[in-house]
Amino acid sequence: MNGILMNYSTALIIISLGALLASIITRHSIWRWLIVAVVILLSLIIPVVDSNIWLWINGAAGELSIVSMILLSAFILRKMAVRDLILPSTRIHLYIFILLAGILLYPATLGLMQFDPYALGYSFELSMLLLSISILYWIFKQQQMAVILLITVAVREAGILNSLNTWDYLIDPLLWLFSPVLLVLLMLEKRRAAAS
Repeated sequence: MNGILMNYSTALIIISLGALLASIITRHSIWRWLIVAVVILLSLIIPVVDSNIWLWINGAAGELSIVSMILLSAFILRKMAVRDLILPSTRIHLYIFILLAGILLYPATLGLMQFDPYALGYSFELSMLLLSISILYWIFKQQQMAVILLITVAVREAGILNSLNTWDYLIDPLLWLFSPVLLVLLMLEKRRAAAS
């Protein structure tokens, strides 16, 4: 299962890069799909240090979190089919949530704090906390955010990823590193839309 999910993660990254490139080059849907297909093909055949780009990204990114996979799928759908799977307001809440979770988690992982929040992820308590937060989001009309958290908890309880830690289902280093950039880009996009 681990190899399948790593390949799925890598496929989402490569398709996202292709979708981004296609959205920059053309507005025509057919041409976008063709560009994505070419990017996928090139990622499989262009050699990189006795390997190919696909395997290099697979090794570098590894298994992405469920939230990363949802966000990448939403990005691909938005760029290729011009449909928003996740509302901008939900993405803002999600990026802030991920940014705060990473600020709590990663310094402790590097040994910069005495408290280890990473250990909380091995028990059911963190899942219960996420369920509680998702119910609060639902009450405050952030249903999409609640659904994303519920999917994360359900996948964690099913043990689909390789890890036993709930944090690994919720956040990964790539998502945490990109979340401030994505948050700024989304804010600029909202400001541009409000101005026009």
